[in-house]
Amino acid sequence: MDFVFDRTADGRVIKSFTVVDDAPHEAVAIVPERAMGGLFLTRTLLDHLALHRGLPSAIRTDNGNEF
Repeated sequence: MDFVFDRTADGRVIKSFTVVDDAPHEAVAIVPERAMGGLFLTRTLLDHLALHRGLPSAIRTDNGNEF
């Protein structure tokens, strides 16, 4: 899991939340949003992924301040 930041042509920040399965090197989710909170990530996105793909055996992040 990681966040990737970019700017639109008009200068507004856009944040993309990415989830990658390291075994098959598959992008499981890429969610672009202008703002996203922890409740959205845990209750909407991560719960949905766990329901449809199962729980991961490990979660790896880059230990950035978002986590």
